[in-house]
Amino acid sequence: MKRIVLFGDSTLMGFRDGKASDTLAKRIRKDFPGHEVINMSISDYKTNNAMTRVERIKRLNPRVVILGFGINDISINDEIKPGKFASNLTSIIETIGSDKVILLSPPFIDWVKNPSRPWTRQLQFELVTEHLSKQLDVSYIDILHSMAHSANLSELLQADGLHFTKQGYNLLEDELIPEIKATLAKNNELVSN
Repeated sequence: MKRIVLFGDSTLMGFRDGKASDTLAKRIRKDFPGHEVINMSISDYKTNNAMTRVERIKRLNPRVVILGFGINDISINDEIKPGKFASNLTSIIETIGSDKVILLSPPFIDWVKNPSRPWTRQLQFELVTEHLSKQLDVSYIDILHSMAHSANLSELLQADGLHFTKQGYNLLEDELIPEIKATLAKNNELVSN
């Protein structure tokens, strides 16, 4: 069975009205029939926590891993330094395999509602993910700037200013679908050679 794995925090897990919801995984299942879509994302996870689950992800033998961390790493509460974030992501990507990973930048967060997640750290951590995508030759989606430049930014986040609305997931899905297709096509070529 061809597998697509979502591995991240509450953004990928899906978080609606204060509880877990498999929103994004359900959408990807519809977009990719014939693929098993497994959501291994956990709310409140940081890359430090993710390091304990990487081998489990690898054992699933996925064709694609959508890697989306950052909203918790960015927080200045129990702060993780950008260098540690980069080191953790590098280890995760190298363990899974860079040819399988689609790396997401941390998403846009309303820093007025979430002052522990300031805009400067959002930008800093986006630069880390962008740099890693180039350094490790990984597919990359800069969801932070896609959201920040959206004409309807206020409609992309729930009232908490942190979690996605249906429109936020629409934007993310629109960005993900072509990258998933490209990664699957690339991996099919590698398998057939």
